[in-house]
Amino acid sequence: MFVRQNQQQFRNSNADVQIFYGDTPSATAYRYKKTWNKPPGVSHVYMMLIGAGGSGDGTTGGGSGAVTVWYGAAQNVPDVLEILAGFAINTTVSYRGSSLILLLQANAANTITGGPTTAAGVLAASGFYQSIAGQSGETGSVSASATTFLSGGGSGVTANYGYGTLSGQDGIFMLQPIIVGAGGTNLQKGGIGCGGGTASFASGGPGMVLIASW
Repeated sequence: MFVRQNQQQFRNSNADVQIFYGDTPSATAYRYKKTWNKPPGVSHVYMMLIGAGGSGDGTTGGGSGAVTVWYGAAQNVPDVLEILAGFAINTTVSYRGSSLILLLQANAANTITGGPTTAAGVLAASGFYQSIAGQSGETGSVSASATTFLSGGGSGVTANYGYGTLSGQDGIFMLQPIIVGAGGTNLQKGGIGCGGGTASFASGGPGMVLIASW
């Protein structure tokens, strides 16, 4: 349903890049869970989490999900991580020891309101951490955000770097040549992490996790 694109800047550095998409709107939350295994011999790990976008409410477009980024030494990352990314849910990276420990989270949009930032969690203190709130949807046209690369939905969308969606178009998401996502318009769904159009059944895009290690 969504275009798969690699982060070429990581590939050129011989990095291991794994991207986890939330693909199935009807699946229950546990079916979204996937596993990341730390490659042997890596020294650095970069993680980017995108929360799910919100649906429109019949008047206003859905908001975009929050974005959380972490970078640090591989020795501080458990060997096995559990990934949860889907539709209308928070995107999480967790470690299962004697219990499930939440390491990182990117909040989903609250329908028409962009996903809020996430307080620094367990892993944040051991590397570089940033959490950015999503953009709220609009009843009319959406303007490019100055703080996030994911847009909310509306009757028309202007996203960053000159990208956008016209009336009646699905949202978009791409990792190349630059990372950017645009919300849906009117009846249409949003790109990954982006808000759906103004219709109440215009669904927001799913969450995503990118983990690069080298």
